[in-house]
Order: sequence, then structure tokens, then C-alpha cells
Amino acid sequence: MQLPAPDVVRDHVLRSLSRYWPKNKHIIADLPILSVSNPVISEALSLREIPLPDWASIWGVGGILLVPAETCPCGIHWEQVDWWLASFLLLECWHERSWEDANGPIHSYSFRLRAWDKRVWERAWVNRVALFLREWVAQIRGEDVEHLFGALPSPEFIMTHDIDAVSKTWAIRLKQGVFNGVNALRALGRKDLTAAIAKTQQAIRFLLSQEDWWVLDDLLQMEQQRGIRSIFHFYADPAPKTLKRWLMDPAYSITAPKVQSFIEKLQVAKYSVGIHPSFDAWHDKDRITAQRKHLQLTTGINITDCRQHWLRFSWDTTWSAQTKAGLQRDTTLMFNDRSGFRNASAIAWRPWHRSASTPHQIIALPSMLMDSHLYDYALMTDNERVATIQYWVEECRMVRGQVALLWHPHTLTQDYGWAKGLQSLFSVL
Repeated sequence: MQLPAPDVVRDHVLRSLSRYWPKNKHIIADLPILSVSNPVISEALSLREIPLPDWASIWGVGGILLVPAETCPCGIHWEQVDWWLASFLLLECWHERSWEDANGPIHSYSFRLRAWDKRVWERAWVNRVALFLREWVAQIRGEDVEHLFGALPSPEFIMTHDIDAVSKTWAIRLKQGVFNGVNALRALGRKDLTAAIAKTQQAIRFLLSQEDWWVLDDLLQMEQQRGIRSIFHFYADPAPKTLKRWLMDPAYSITAPKVQSFIEKLQVAKYSVGIHPSFDAWHDKDRITAQRKHLQLTTGINITDCRQHWLRFSWDTTWSAQTKAGLQRDTTLMFNDRSGFRNASAIAWRPWHRSASTPHQIIALPSMLMDSHLYDYALMTDNERVATIQYWVEECRMVRGQVALLWHPHTLTQDYGWAKGLQSLFSVL
């Protein structure tokens, strides 16, 4: 997969990370950074540990930054690293793009990336590189880093909600029953009979209960009390239901009076409304366009925000389709099966459009954490969930990053019992 020219790589990184140098960007550009010629990018990502000098060790993890192996072929001294290339490869998930070229989209399931160095997702390495580069310039010039580039920005956490359900359907009973059954088997595999029994009982209760799932008003009240202004993504596909759509897509209609009334409340309260394109729309500009138009005609709102349903995503087609549909910001970039930094960064940027050899018009804001990471994909105690939330939030705070967070409103029901997790997230924030 052909990389852009080195100067294009550098300029794209400088522009994407401009949050860290609102002034004097040219000084960063003039750093004596090694350039690796004609790197051969492997399909699977392998990382190298780069010890930082004492004057910059604060921005490492234990004084170390991780970079792709291709960016330091001559050794692991910090002056032997092509930092522009390292930032570009991580920010743009170049290895994952190569994997997609060879194997097809992973649709946001990290387990499909074989022989991968998973440490890449544990920290916002790209942000840390930017902070290191600031320090490097200050060290060379013997000047104060904030005088050179300005104060560090404040971290930004954008709360989002994908409205997947407003009532309990048989499709959801089946899908969540599978998750609960798998978790029961996992607990049994760990010889945790108590947890296995609890998960089995939960699966039975979930299947049989008749709970009212309208919790949107309660969620809005919770956020208003805390001064949180989130984005609510609504499903709005006017196409007839097929068996696949019945199973995979939300069941509600955007024209339902109760849904319309709630959206009006969001508008009055100055909340944002986005679109949650259907399961099969991840590469289809016509479907996304039709769904966006339907949502706009129904609500009277100009829709610019989105997140793809089930995080269905291709590096090659999704952002192009969204852009052609008139959308301006996407928060799909995240894994279904684990929390963390999919592109090793916590920053909103215009991703590289490979076929056009220029940045996309759309802004991508990575999502870092969602509810199912804490419940469906990991068996945690309440204390472990709080510790997990704290870990991710503190990393973003440390690097003064920008991320989205996702909580599905229907999980606040007693059927799910995940409300305590959202309260913990609010408390940590």
C-alpha cells in the first residue's frame, strides 16, 4: 500500500495535531527528524519501545513511547526514529488499512487482527508524540514550551447515545440472550459457578420480562442535572423491513409521536441530534443520504453528526460515503469488543483519503469507551468497572485529548442493569 511522500506525511501530521501547536507550527516542522526511505509496511503491526530523554520522559509511559517497527530500522534511540512516519502510521491505522486491503473490513472487531501488538490501543501514543515534539523544540531553543506554542488545550469528552431501542423487541431478546449465554459459558470455563448461574438467570429474566424500555426522559434529566450536553444518534431508515433488518436494525420509527416529542425536548434543551445509519449502510452513500434526508424532514434539524450502527466500518468506503451524504463529523472509530484508542490517538482530525491523496472533508472523532465494553465483553465487578473507566479517562486527560464516549440508553433498564456504570462514568468525568 503506497504511502504519501515524506513531506506530505509531515504536513498531514502537523495539521492533524495542530491542537498542540496553535502558534509557531513552522518550528515543529523544522525539527531534525530522521526520514526513513521507502519503508515496507508489514500487514500486522509490531511496535518498538523508544526510551525518551529525561527532559521529555513525562510524556512517555515509564519514560517510553511505542512506535511501529518500520519507523526505527536503525535502532531504538529517540533520534533514530522517523517521528512523522510513526505518527502518520498510528493516526491513520495504516497497518489496519493494509489488513483490510488483504482480508476485507474487520467491522470494528479487534480480535480479527491476528498477530497484532495490542499495546497500541492502550494509550494515546500519537498525542504523546506531539507532546514530546513540543518538549524537543523547547530543549533545542532553551525556551519555555508554553511561551513557544501556547498552553496545552483542555481535554474534551463528548458524551454520545445511539438510540437502538425504545421498547423491548424479540430481536433484542435474542441478541442479548446470546451475549448472556456466552458470558455464562465463559464464567463456567473459569470455574466460576456462581457467576455462571447468575448469567444464566439473567438471560432467562431478560428473555421473559416485560419491562417498559422508555428511559430517554430519565437519561435527559440525569444529564441536565450534571450540565452534560450530549449527542443523540437516531435511526431513520424509511426502507421496508427484511428479516435481516428486523434482526440487526432498530425497530422504532423516527416518525413515532413519542420519539418526535423527545427530539423536540432535545432541541429546546440545546442538545445535538445525529444519525445512526442502518446496519447495511456503512459503504452506501445512497442509503445514508436517504436516511439523513428522512431524519431532517421529520425533525427539521440539519443533521451533521453520525455513528454507524454496530460500528460497521471500512477505511476505504465509510467516510467517503458519509461525506457524499452531507455529514460532517463521525464517531464510529472504536472497537466493538474492547475499549481504548483504535488509532492510538485521542484527537479529532480529518483522516487521510488514500485514493484522493488528500484529507477527507469529514472530521473523525475517535470513541474510546462504551457500555458493552464494561459488561458484555468483559466480566467485571463494579469496582473493576470504575477502575477501567478511570484508566481511560485519565489517559485522555493526561494528553489533553479529544474523545467520544458511548452509552446506549436502553441499557439503563432493569433488564440490563447497567445504570450504575453510567453513574460511575459521570462521577469520573
